[in-house]
Amino acid sequence: MDERDELVADAGGIDVQFSDVSYSVTVWTPGRIFGPEKKRILRNVSGTFHKKQACAIIGCSGSGKSSLLNFISGYKTCGYKGDIIINGQPRNRKQFMKQLSYIMQDDNLQPHLTVLESMEIASKLRNCTVQLDVYHKILIKRILDNLKLSEKENTLAGKLSGGERRRLSIAVELIRNPKVMFFDEPTTGLDVVSANYVVSMLRDLANCGKTIICTIHQASASQLEMFNALYILSPTGQCIYRGQSSSLISYLSSVGLQCPLHHNPADFIIEVSSGEYGDHNETLVKYINNGKSNDWNNDKSIENSCVQTPNHRSNYSRHKCISKFFNELRILISRTLIISSRDSDFIRVRIFVPLLMSFLFGSVYLNIGKSGLFTRDNVIMLYFSMMAIVYLSAYSMSIKFPMELLLMRLEYFNQWYSLRSYYTCVTLMDLPLQIISTGLFCIVIYLMTGQPFELFRFLMVFLMLIVTGLMSQATGMLVAILFKNFLINTIVISSIILPMTIFAGIMLRINDTPKIYSWIYDVSVLKHSMQGILHAIYGFKRSALPCPEIYCYNGSPELVLKDVSMSDNIFWTSIGYITTVFLSLKICTYVILKHKLS
Repeated sequence: MDERDELVADAGGIDVQFSDVSYSVTVWTPGRIFGPEKKRILRNVSGTFHKKQACAIIGCSGSGKSSLLNFISGYKTCGYKGDIIINGQPRNRKQFMKQLSYIMQDDNLQPHLTVLESMEIASKLRNCTVQLDVYHKILIKRILDNLKLSEKENTLAGKLSGGERRRLSIAVELIRNPKVMFFDEPTTGLDVVSANYVVSMLRDLANCGKTIICTIHQASASQLEMFNALYILSPTGQCIYRGQSSSLISYLSSVGLQCPLHHNPADFIIEVSSGEYGDHNETLVKYINNGKSNDWNNDKSIENSCVQTPNHRSNYSRHKCISKFFNELRILISRTLIISSRDSDFIRVRIFVPLLMSFLFGSVYLNIGKSGLFTRDNVIMLYFSMMAIVYLSAYSMSIKFPMELLLMRLEYFNQWYSLRSYYTCVTLMDLPLQIISTGLFCIVIYLMTGQPFELFRFLMVFLMLIVTGLMSQATGMLVAILFKNFLINTIVISSIILPMTIFAGIMLRINDTPKIYSWIYDVSVLKHSMQGILHAIYGFKRSALPCPEIYCYNGSPELVLKDVSMSDNIFWTSIGYITTVFLSLKICTYVILKHKLS
């Protein structure tokens, strides 16, 4: 048999040791707005998780289980103190991330991809190839067979049951064959049968040589027996037990705590930590030395049958990918197209809302652009059209991007792709939609309101609205990264755009503005946008507009531009300036996003 066809257990395991880990958060309490308190979640806990062991972190709500898991995995580092040792050496976070997978409680999967598509895309990203060969297809098939997902391979992930989604989350990560796997409450929300199957699967993965570390909110007695080791935290964030699961009752007996007959030991230790049998936490913390004691952990690995996982040969897992960025980009674009074709509601809204607004504007301002009598109204209409594009572009991205951010953060942490590839994909895939929606809006407005029927003028207006919309979209994306709360995003974006409307040169004319504020017009993006649009409509030696009155001051295009103090034709300068602001915002967004993900 070809060596590539062999699926064997992972030969080299990883021991994860941590010491004196502390974690504090800032808590804002009513009445102490300017004096927030520091709340300690973890208090100098220590311990070790060994290879070929399924280890469970147990504790009541608020004991710091997920916080400890986040720090050990490297998913979060801010606010933590302590040391992480990997196989006897200080942890190199970037190197460690290449050997682990973190599977969260919420099953962050693409709901509009089938099981097989999810596996194939994960494999393509893992192997940096746009086309899978027979070997990788066999690997996918065997992983799905082992996790009992073969019959669901054509089912959308969003239509799977809770247990099936949990197994699919594990399956897509097994493509990478990680040596350490972290699970945040893998049994929460599952029925007893599904929960038992998931825990049994974790035990089998550990038997294959992997280090399995997970948090468990509530474990049954049968599930407790499946774990090799337990790490139990008190409500104060201290370790009250570290050792084999089979030794838990003996440990409690040694400190004078007898678990009642037929009582779940996991429930009993939680009740003890909560003080239902008196205050024993301090005694337990000292007895186990806050996790440093190894008396109850004999570190015996269990060799049983295991879930088979791929053992990639070095020339497959570490081969140099010359066009890694472009291959990742092609795969991500392909995935986005599949998802968009099945979840088109957002696309329809992005297209039909501007189209509906354009017909509304066009019916209200019907043919006013043809008469010199309504030039002031036409200028205001053009201003409102620009503001409609600004608001729609900013809010569409501020709503869409946060919904994708959590899944992207986890995929990026699990080394699916580079941030550069993802960021480029998001930018490129939204560009056609922005152009189409703005284009339809511009065509309807331009024709219904009777603007000059000259192609170059229309193209200039269209181009200015495009770059203005892109700039606004970049602003919305930046705000969405800085503030995760949708309500805050809305307030911040409004606070940015509304003051800019004052200095657009239309509602408040430049000549009427106090001199101390005149410089703001020079840097105002909206003023540059309006100046370019007005010159596209009234500039380039346009002839006088027909007017039914004998004397029509605003019938002269030159006087219209002079009236709003925008006589200078700086169209291409304005395009360049807005484009520069757009690129600056995109670069700034990338840098901040990279910092937040690091």
